[in-house]
Amino acid sequence: MKPRYGLIALDMDGTLLRSDKSIGEKTLAAIRRAGERGKAVCLATGRPLAEIGPYEKILGGVRYCMLESGALLYDRQEKKILARRTLPEASFARILAASREEDMMVQAMSRGASVVTGSEIPQMSRWHMEPYLSLYEQVATPVPDVRSWIRNCKSGIEKINLYHLSREASIRTAERLSNLPIERIYAETSSLELSPAGVDKGSGLLDLCRVLGIPISEAIAVGDADNDLPMIRAAGLGVAMGNANDHVLAAAGAVVGTNDADGCAEAIDRFLLD
Repeated sequence: MKPRYGLIALDMDGTLLRSDKSIGEKTLAAIRRAGERGKAVCLATGRPLAEIGPYEKILGGVRYCMLESGALLYDRQEKKILARRTLPEASFARILAASREEDMMVQAMSRGASVVTGSEIPQMSRWHMEPYLSLYEQVATPVPDVRSWIRNCKSGIEKINLYHLSREASIRTAERLSNLPIERIYAETSSLELSPAGVDKGSGLLDLCRVLGIPISEAIAVGDADNDLPMIRAAGLGVAMGNANDHVLAAAGAVVGTNDADGCAEAIDRFLLD
């Protein structure tokens, strides 16, 4: 007997989004069908809420967002935060000190906002983040100095991203922060993502399932990169995109088409709606 699934969590970059950061019409149609069938579709992304904004109008069938790699759960219909976990303030001094040891761009996420040093946005290609330049110009909250902003922040920070010149540089930073009670995840070409201890996309998916009353065994997770591994392993069914890296392909229970070939539509139709 085939298992019945009630929820599908879709990573964004490299999964839901095509290489040009658009979403295929075939995938959008599948998301609409899922909603009509009473299935829950969730965005599961390392992005903050602000960076979902450009897709607001076309993602009407997506009610829930598991944001910032599991640190923030958001209900788009009710427009409210369902759950939130923050980095320990005691870790900020070490993080900021490490951020000065390498040439990097720092991004802080607080209550869904994306906070960066405004003068660094035009230079994002320097840190291999050129595909996100237009997005940051639209939705980021620019401040004169994000490091000072972090030091003085009193509203809590869910996540900090450190964009480096190379993967080797991000590894050095991770080693400098090895004794802190935080999660350190490599992402993109050369970035390092810092989240609260025990928080990742797997814990975020578990939290969302608890909120919605859906057993984790009835959840599907779809992704392509290492930061998707925790939710792929936690879900009842983990699905790798055809363009996924070797770690994800090895961990997944199924493989679909690439992000440029509407692999998410295939995952919805084959596993959520079949």
